[in-house]
Amino acid sequence: MIQDYLKSGYPVLLVRTHEPERFIGAACQQAIGRKPYQWDVVRGFRQLGNGAEWQECDPFDLPNVAAKGTEKAVWFLRNFHFWLNEPPVIQAIQNNLPIYKTKGITLVIVSPDAKLPLELEREVVVLDFPLPTREELKTILAGLVESTGIEPEDEAAVLDAAQGLTWEEGENALALALVRQKRFDPHTICTLKAQMVEKSASLQFSQFTETFATLGGLENLKEWTLNRFKNRRPGLPFRGILLLGVPGTGKSHFAKALGNEVGWPVLSLDMGRVFGSLVGESEAKMREALKVVDAMAPAILFIDELEKGLAGVGGSSTDGGTTQRVGGTFLQWLNDHTSEVFVIATCNSYEKLPPEYTRMGRWDCLWFVDNPGPREQLDILDIYLKQFMGKTLGTIMAESDGRVKIPDLDGYSGAEIRQVVIEAAYNGGDLEAAVRFVIPISRSQKAQMDTLREWARARTIPASKAVGEEVRGKRRVQV
Repeated sequence: MIQDYLKSGYPVLLVRTHEPERFIGAACQQAIGRKPYQWDVVRGFRQLGNGAEWQECDPFDLPNVAAKGTEKAVWFLRNFHFWLNEPPVIQAIQNNLPIYKTKGITLVIVSPDAKLPLELEREVVVLDFPLPTREELKTILAGLVESTGIEPEDEAAVLDAAQGLTWEEGENALALALVRQKRFDPHTICTLKAQMVEKSASLQFSQFTETFATLGGLENLKEWTLNRFKNRRPGLPFRGILLLGVPGTGKSHFAKALGNEVGWPVLSLDMGRVFGSLVGESEAKMREALKVVDAMAPAILFIDELEKGLAGVGGSSTDGGTTQRVGGTFLQWLNDHTSEVFVIATCNSYEKLPPEYTRMGRWDCLWFVDNPGPREQLDILDIYLKQFMGKTLGTIMAESDGRVKIPDLDGYSGAEIRQVVIEAAYNGGDLEAAVRFVIPISRSQKAQMDTLREWARARTIPASKAVGEEVRGKRRVQV
């Protein structure tokens, strides 16, 4: 990983990792022809590999101590980022840069993350040490199989579950699965993985119960997405989709249900939690979150109401450009990532997203999710009648000898139909009476909804198959 930089004579590197020991062990094998040293604030420094004793060394004097060596060397400085922004340290590193280059000395700062001072940004190369690959996780699994004699029932599923864990986390998760279940249980491993994700304040490992069976309509969207997953292959871009539409039409429900349909974990990214108060903190949080997402692949990344999390990204914010930089980091990842991560973002208001967020190529497709058509209304009504009243629409009609009338649900979203059923459940099952207490957005905010539909007409693909139908003698104006 750092071999080329050492050969090229780079004086200072910053390597971001949560596995300093694994990185240092791997890097020492690449430091051919250089003496390896390690430093930390408690023990001081020592040469690695020859049993040398630790020697005390003040962090402020460390850049000068490293420069006094007479042979080529590489110094691994653990958690030195705590002193990296101190003026005496900055000046000491700058003063010694020519000496490092002449003598073949490289300082490697090993840290989970760090903000470089402006004075050193052009002098320090920042690298990321990746989490264990699938092959490395397979090595851990093989070691446990050899020591216990227990073979995994489904090796691929176990490795998928362990993807995204550090070496130590992977060993612990596999061992815990053996202790609890007497086998390599993927579910137990995923439980620990969820705890790892929760350490990132902006990410949540979501275990939803929704399925496509609990989501009425959206047949175009369902078929297209399942086909995307079925036919994906290496080298073929696999990005994600942006769901634009009327509030309450099942956009979030779809994202939650897709994970259960394809058997992939769903990670929810809360854009609001990405932003911090310290300079550079927000950008670091976004990078760390995306790094975890990549490591968790294969996975679905769900971002609800994207436009709210990026409010001001178009230049109107007064946060010194933080929102724009965070948005830029996300867009670059969305455009360039090669990990098997499928992104689903929802949006209720296209005006708040600048053009670069709706460009094709960053998304595989832009979908418009409108209010359900007549057939979809009945499907959704039936789903919620079963959930909240324990009866199907057919059962209710039969029990009442046809006296129960289906209310006019034209213009109601799925969420509003759900609320109608809840209201009816509280009032003896009278759907006609219940509908009077639920005013749909299509009526209360008609102008905004019409504008949204008009914008989407030529720019997005309709999620439902009911598009363009003429039903009950009415021309249904749907996108």
